[in-house]
Amino acid sequence: MSSNIQTQNTLFSFDGQGRWLCNTLSEALWSAGIATDPAFGPPPPDARPFDVIVIGGGTFGSVFAQHLLASDKTNSRRILVLDAGLYSLPEHEQNLPFGASPPTPGFREPWVSNLGNPHGGFTGLLFTLGGRSLKWGGWSPELLDAEIADWPLRVKTDLKTRYFKEASEQIGAADTNDFIYGEMHSALRKQLLKGLKAGAVGGAVPLNNLPDHAKIRFAAAPPSAAQIRGWFNIPAAELSSADLKPALKLEAPLAVQSRTEPGQFPFNKFSAAQVLIKAARQAADESVPFDQLKRLVVVPNAPVLDLLTETLPDNRVRVTGVRVANNPWGDIPLAAGGVAVIALGTVESTRLALRTFQTSLGGRAAARMGENLIAHLRSNLTIRVPREALEFLLAQPSALQTSALFVKGQASIGGRDRFFHIQITASGLGKFGGDSEAELFKKIPDLDTLDALRQASDTHVVITLRGIGEMSSDNPDSRVELAQFDFELGRPAAWVRIGNAKKYAELKAAAATPAALAAVEAQFSAQTKQDAELWEAMDNLTDDLALVFANQKSFEILAGGRAIALPANAAANEVRQKLAHRARRDGLGTTHHEAGTLRLGDQIAASVSDIWCRIHDTTNCHVAAPAVFPTLGSPNPMLTGVALARRMADFLARKFPAPGDQPPPEILPSPAVFTGDGPAWTPLFDGTAASFKKWQVAAAPNTSAFKLVDGQIFTTSLDGLGLLWYAPQPFSDFTLKLQFRIFDADNHNSGVFTRFRDPRRDLPEPLASRAAADLQQFGNRAWTAVHSGFEVQIDDWARPDGLPMHRTGAIYNIPPGDQQYQPGPALAPGVWFEYEIKVQGQTYEVWLTRTDTGERVRTTRFVNADAARGLPATADPESGFIGIQAYGGVRAAFRHIQIKA
Repeated sequence: MSSNIQTQNTLFSFDGQGRWLCNTLSEALWSAGIATDPAFGPPPPDARPFDVIVIGGGTFGSVFAQHLLASDKTNSRRILVLDAGLYSLPEHEQNLPFGASPPTPGFREPWVSNLGNPHGGFTGLLFTLGGRSLKWGGWSPELLDAEIADWPLRVKTDLKTRYFKEASEQIGAADTNDFIYGEMHSALRKQLLKGLKAGAVGGAVPLNNLPDHAKIRFAAAPPSAAQIRGWFNIPAAELSSADLKPALKLEAPLAVQSRTEPGQFPFNKFSAAQVLIKAARQAADESVPFDQLKRLVVVPNAPVLDLLTETLPDNRVRVTGVRVANNPWGDIPLAAGGVAVIALGTVESTRLALRTFQTSLGGRAAARMGENLIAHLRSNLTIRVPREALEFLLAQPSALQTSALFVKGQASIGGRDRFFHIQITASGLGKFGGDSEAELFKKIPDLDTLDALRQASDTHVVITLRGIGEMSSDNPDSRVELAQFDFELGRPAAWVRIGNAKKYAELKAAAATPAALAAVEAQFSAQTKQDAELWEAMDNLTDDLALVFANQKSFEILAGGRAIALPANAAANEVRQKLAHRARRDGLGTTHHEAGTLRLGDQIAASVSDIWCRIHDTTNCHVAAPAVFPTLGSPNPMLTGVALARRMADFLARKFPAPGDQPPPEILPSPAVFTGDGPAWTPLFDGTAASFKKWQVAAAPNTSAFKLVDGQIFTTSLDGLGLLWYAPQPFSDFTLKLQFRIFDADNHNSGVFTRFRDPRRDLPEPLASRAAADLQQFGNRAWTAVHSGFEVQIDDWARPDGLPMHRTGAIYNIPPGDQQYQPGPALAPGVWFEYEIKVQGQTYEVWLTRTDTGERVRTTRFVNADAARGLPATADPESGFIGIQAYGGVRAAFRHIQIKA
C-alpha cells in the first residue's frame, strides 16, 4: 500500500522490510472506509470493512491469517492483523548471524502472579510480529493418543488424519532430521537404544508403544527397510532391520532443516514471521493499484483495548468490532458476518476474553474462563563424559559432532497415566567445554570458522538431558483472573495463580515435624502434589539415562559453574546425592507453554470453546492459541497450535457458520446463478480461484490487471487496453451469460469480447494489416481481440463521441445501419447487470437485464458481413475465444460467467 510514510532511514539502517510487511493504522482504516488518510484523502466509495480481525500477530495469529488467506477460494475475506508490538526480525534469531544476543525485543510481563516479584519465572510475551516463534527451541513432538484422550473425538480425528501432518510439514518437522546426523549422533542413538532394550531405564515408554517416525507414518505407502535407510543415511552395518524403526523413534522431532528438495532453500528454524511476510506481500501484489482491495493488512504497534459486543435476541453474543489504543478515528467495526480471532498468548487471550465477556456471558462460558491453567514442569541435567564412554563411536571420529535425541516417559499417578519426555542434546567439545548446544541448530556464517572447527580436537561429549512434564489439568490451584487494579492502558492486568509443585517439594523436604508436614500438605491441592510426583519420576528417568551414556565410566555433572565428579560404575542414587532434584528444576512458567484456560470441548458445561475454537454462546469469536487445549501433554505446544490454527482457518474459509453448524461444503455459486435450461450451461468463471486460473491476460506490461476479489473478477487498468480471455477452448455458436457492475456513474468503460483469435498468435491477412498500426503503436496483444472479434460495449457515456454504436449494449463501432440498437436500462454504480449474448452463425443478439428490478431489453441485433472477422472455431481453430476488457484507467467487476454452446 503506497503512502506518505515511506521506508525509513534510521541512524543505522534502511527499513525496507518493515514497510513491505506493515501498514499504518490510518492506512488500514482508510481502506475500510473509516478514516481519511493524509496521503489518499477521503476513503474510496468501494472501501469495505474487514471480515476478520486477528488480535495478535504472533505465532498462531500469523499462521491462521496466512492459511485463511490461502484457503479463501473466492478472495472474499478482508483480514486485519493487529499486534501490540513492532516488527523486529524476518525469521528465527538462530538463522541470523547475530550471535548470542540477537536484536529481538525482550520478553515483557503484562500480568502479575503468585510466584513472586518479579513474576517467579513467567517471563512474559515477546511483543513483536512473529512472537515467540522467533526464539522457540524447535522441538516439535506430536501428542500421543493417550495425551489427547479427553479431547473431542472430531478434533482428535482431524488432527491425526490431517492437521498434525500439515503442521509438521509447515514447521519443518515432518521430514528426516537432516540437521542432526553424523558419527557421534549414530553412536549415541545406538547406545541409548541398547540401554532401553536392556531395561536400564525406568519410566520410559516402551518403544513398541510409540508411533513410528513421522517420515515413515506420512509416507504414501509403507516404506521398505532399504528406503528408510536411504532417507536417514543409515548403513546396514549400523542398525539391524529389527532395530531400524525403534531407533528412529529416538530421533529428536526438531523443526530444523539444513537440506531440502532440489531448487529449494532450507529455512532452518521455522518462524511465523516469514509466513506473515509472504502472505502480506501476496495480498499487496494482488491489490495494486487499488489499496482498498488488499485482503490482508498487518498493523503493528496497535494494542487492542477491548472487543466490542452486542447481545442478540436469542441471547448469543456477537463481536461487532475492536477498540485500539491511540486511535483518533474511533472503533474499528467488523463487517456483517465477520469474525474476531483472539490470538494472543494464553494468559493475555484469557484476560481479553474475561474482560469482554464477564458480564454478557456471566454464568455461562465466562464462568469457566481462566480455569484449567496448565504449563510444563522442566528440569535440566548436564553431564560431561569422555569419548571412550561411547562404545559405538569410531576410534577416529570426525570433529565438530552434534546429536539430538528424544525419550518419552510415563508414570501412573493418581490413578491415571501422566506423561513427560527427555530432550537430549550433545556436542563433542574440548575437556573444558560445557555447552551441549554449542554447535547445535546454529548456522556457521563463514568458511574460515568452519575450517577452524574442523580442526578441533573433541575429547569429551557434553550431554544435556532436559525433562518436560505435563501439569495436571483442572487444578484448583491454577487459574487466570482479572487483577483488581489497572496495569497498562487503563485496563486490568491478568492475575495468574499456578499450583507450584516445586515449592511444595521444597517445603515438604524441609518440614521437620509431623505438624509442619501437615501444614505444608494443607496448602496445596491434590493435583499440585501429583505434579510433584510426576516431576520426581521425570528426574529419576533422567538420572538413569545419564548412566546409560556414562556407560560405567567416570563422568562429571555440570551445575552452577561447577564440575561435580562421579566415579566409574556410579549408581543412580549417587547422581541424586550429588545434585538434588530440586536444584535442577526451573521455575514454573519458564517454558512459555501455558495452555488450557479457554479449553475447547463438545460439552458446553465443561468447556469454554466449541470444537472449532469458537467461544460458546458467541456467534463469531474464535481463539487461535494454546489456551484452547483441554490438556497439554508433554510436547511443546507449537505443533498442535499450528495444527489447530490451520484447522480453524479451513473451517472459516468455507463460511462463517452459526454456533452448532457442522462445516459446510466448499463455497460454490448459488444454483440461481445459472439461469439457463438444465446442465447444458457450463460455468467459465464460478467465483473460485480454480476457475479464475483458466483465464489469461493480454495487455501491455504494467498497464492492466484482473484480480479475483470476493468471488468476482475486478478489472484494473492503469491506462490503455487490457484483455482477460478464457484460454481452455474457443467456441462456435453459443449463448453467453455474465453479470457485471460499474463503480462510478461518470467514469466507467469496459466490454465483453466474442469470437476473437488467440492473442498469442499473429493475425492472418487482411486482419494483420488492419491491426498493424495499433499493435505496433501499443505493443499490446489485447488489440487482437478488437480487430479479430466483436466487443459488446459497457459505457453509458458512449465515448468518444456519444454515438449509439459506442453505448452500453451495442456492438462497438458497428454503424447504426448495420445493427438494430436500442438503449437498455441505465447503468448504476454497485448494481449488478446481466448480459445475455447469443451468437448463431453470423447473427449477434444482446439482451441487457438490470438484476434488481428485472428490467430486460434486447439492445442490439447484428449480422456480421466481414468474412475475415468473428470466425467460429469450426471455421478457424484459432478463433472463437471469449474475453472481458479493462480500459481507460477505470474499474468494473464481473461474475457468474457461463456458456451454453
